[in-house]
Amino acid sequence: MFRKLTAAELDVILSSINKEQHFLYYSYLTFRRQNTVHYGQYSDQGELLGVLAFLSGLPFNAFSVYPVQQSFCLSSMLAFMKDELHLHNHAVGSFIINEEELQVFASQLEFYSPPQKLLLMKHIHEDVLPTADKHVMHLGPAHFQRIEAKMNELQTMAFSKEELQNPFYGVMAQDELIAVGGYHIYSEDYVELGNIGTDVAWRRNGYGKKVCAELTRQGHAISANVYLNVFEENVGAISLYQSLGYELICQQYIVEFVI
Repeated sequence: MFRKLTAAELDVILSSINKEQHFLYYSYLTFRRQNTVHYGQYSDQGELLGVLAFLSGLPFNAFSVYPVQQSFCLSSMLAFMKDELHLHNHAVGSFIINEEELQVFASQLEFYSPPQKLLLMKHIHEDVLPTADKHVMHLGPAHFQRIEAKMNELQTMAFSKEELQNPFYGVMAQDELIAVGGYHIYSEDYVELGNIGTDVAWRRNGYGKKVCAELTRQGHAISANVYLNVFEENVGAISLYQSLGYELICQQYIVEFVI
């Protein structure tokens, strides 16, 4: 049986979920909840087997999955959600899952592209953060148009206008925004850095590191839990984050699949 979960049922899941092992779904339960719909698969005895959620407002079909029992059938849930959401045949969806979940669900998915390994890192060592740099400035509403243009230019996949309510920091040169970064989540519970990039012509000058350091410092001002995601293939960025005090927490995968 499939049905939509109530707010009370989502609260029960939230009370027991491991945030760092189910990082994306945790955000669907908390800061993204108002834009999500959650459906559960239940056994004949009424036991919750697993959840599939959908986030609206992004330019792609953004799902998140939370398995509870081994008997959870993701392929059946996807077929059900396809009809509920009125998605066309062969639509493509995506979610982020951990390594164990990928092994379980691989046989139930038709991959649209090979899964990409994504590393969840947490900031552990505040003592190695460099001092604040005068070139990095807080970007206010006057910069929002520049930020949006830069996100498009850098092809930042998960940026949404709603994230402009979170702080952004960047470096200006010749009246142009040459390096920028912000947050996907900015709260007392946890902070997730995102939307980080530097213009090609200005790379290898340390601006990305300066912006990331300031984002991390400002993140710690409101929360002890500061995270970011980075592709495993981006060895330069991983090295930069490690130099700022980040450590690997969970190995995940971005999975694109045919619904």
